[in-house]
Amino acid sequence: MVFLSTVYIAPFIKGTAIVLTDMLGLTVTRGEPEVEGDLFKSYGFTAIVGFTGGWRGRFLLDMSPTTAVALARGFTGEEYQSEKEEEVLLCGAELANIISGQAITYINNSQPGMNIRLTPPSVFTGEGLSMFNIHLNSSSIVIQTEAGPVKINAAVEESGE
Repeated sequence: MVFLSTVYIAPFIKGTAIVLTDMLGLTVTRGEPEVEGDLFKSYGFTAIVGFTGGWRGRFLLDMSPTTAVALARGFTGEEYQSEKEEEVLLCGAELANIISGQAITYINNSQPGMNIRLTPPSVFTGEGLSMFNIHLNSSSIVIQTEAGPVKINAAVEESGE
């Protein structure tokens, strides 16, 4: 189970590291992947991108509201006060979209026939947000950055399309 989870999350780890270092100039330190289980608990700011095709599931980019504001500041060069500002929400969605796009491109190129496609991103904010994974193999990793910790999670089911 852990091996399969690592296989699923590896392209998202790679995509996250590339985006955070190349686009935002951050230094990243990766933790070890871990099986999340049925329940995912948010740090307070979560961007979600779904995907379908050879794999079905979703990717979560999760962080504290303070980290979300810092990443948005690095992404746009503008100052923000709250994670609820429209530009911060849009930056979170776009970062998750770019990261998952990197990961899915890698998967599709390395495994011909997967034909995985992304859904538009959504962003959720608030304390105590939990999500339940139904019939999905979920794995997480926390990536440390100067802006704060960023947790990524991939929940995957091979669809056999």
